[in-house]
Formats: sequence, structure tokens, C-alpha cells
Amino acid sequence: MDNYSNISAHLNGDIDCHIFDSIPSTNDYLSSLEFSPRTQVCIASEQTQGKGQYNRTWLSNKDNSVLLSIRCVFSTKVNLSGLSLVVGLALLEVLRGYGAIGLELKWPNDIYYQDKKLAGILIKNTTRNQTQSVVIGIGVNIGVDIDCQTLWTDLHSISTQKSINQFDLTKDLINKILEFCQVFEANGFTTFSKQWASVDYLQGKRVRYDDKKQTFLGVCCGVNDEGVLLVETKASTKQVYSSEFLTLL
Repeated sequence: MDNYSNISAHLNGDIDCHIFDSIPSTNDYLSSLEFSPRTQVCIASEQTQGKGQYNRTWLSNKDNSVLLSIRCVFSTKVNLSGLSLVVGLALLEVLRGYGAIGLELKWPNDIYYQDKKLAGILIKNTTRNQTQSVVIGIGVNIGVDIDCQTLWTDLHSISTQKSINQFDLTKDLINKILEFCQVFEANGFTTFSKQWASVDYLQGKRVRYDDKKQTFLGVCCGVNDEGVLLVETKASTKQVYSSEFLTLL
């Protein structure tokens, strides 16, 4: 297990850190804490009930993944649409520094390398008075061996670096996410639009959308200024707010 006990000394800002060898879910742990205006971080070597999007399971091996959550506080005036995309861009920038070249972001919350999933993001938001408490969950495969339906890869397999210092990677990820969150809070998603367009995995890909209320086929054509997915159909350009009902064709 990496010793994260002194990681707070390497983070930018006044951050409340919670470190575990094993825990059901870092997201659930931070969500269960009483409200605090301080930024809070939870890091674990193992998650026994790791969560992905839409109550899916996030699989990982002990000591072979970065498993962390960050709880940040935003004003209710901040439109959080697009936040998961910004967090993805932060991850991508850091992972490039660790030799992972050719990464793409699959809207709204996955990092891909050559059609295989390397990392995922899960965001939960609760509102209290004039603030929004946002828990950002991060899972990055470092050197995992899992049986999963989703095609996956890990950093050891794709990195140009022979060794990965997991402590440094974790520290760098947290600092970069917090830095990007500050920019996002001040300026919204538009600041990141060009960055996103350059790594958009779904750009030009055909998809099917079916949420029981409406069904359509189309081609992904980027996102709008709030990070909402745009799908061009024969009749019009549709806005998609959730990937739950979206299927890649």
C-alpha cells in the first residue's frame, strides 16, 4: 500500500484528507460526512463496493488503481453542467505527463485509449442553502487484472514510462482537478471548449438515443457551451443531457 498519510502536505490549499486501506466507496464516505466548507479528499487502496455511472460497479484490484474522491463546495449560482468534462480534461493533462499519449475523453465521464477504458469519473451533487456540495469520484487503472464486459486498459500497459509513482500521480491528479475546478467556477465550461474538442472520442460517431419518451439516430457533433452533447439527426440537432440512454453504433 502506498503511504498517503502525509499527502495533505503536498496538496494546494487547506484540504481535509481521509486515508483508508480498504473502504466500500470513497464517494459514499465523503457523501456521509457532515457538511464542511473545506475541500475534503478520500483516498483508498481498495474499494469493496466501488461505483460507476447509473449504479454500475467499478471494478479494481487492491493497490493497483488510483481510487479517490474529492468533495468541493460551489455556490448555487454556478452551473455545474460540464463539470465532469472539465474533470476529465484535468485527468487527461496529468496522465499525459505520466507517458499516456493518445488519450480521448468519452462524453461525459470516461477516459479512453484506443477504444479501451482507462479511467472513469462519477459526480454526485447535493444542495444546501446557497451552496452545492459536489463529490467527484475518480478511478484510474494503474496495473489491474479484472474480468469486465467493458474493454479496459491500464497505465502500465500504455505508458511510455517504465514505472509509475502512485503517490505522485494521486497528488498531481488532486491538485490539477482542484485547479481546473477553480477556473470552471470562475468562467464556466467555455474556457475548456477547445481542449474538449481536440480529444472528443464521440466526435463523428453514430449513436442511438432511446429514453422511452423519444428515440433517434444521429451523429455526435461535439458539445455546446455548457458541455451538453449535440447529436445531429436528419431532422435537427438534438441536445443530450445523460449518457444513460445513449448507445454507440
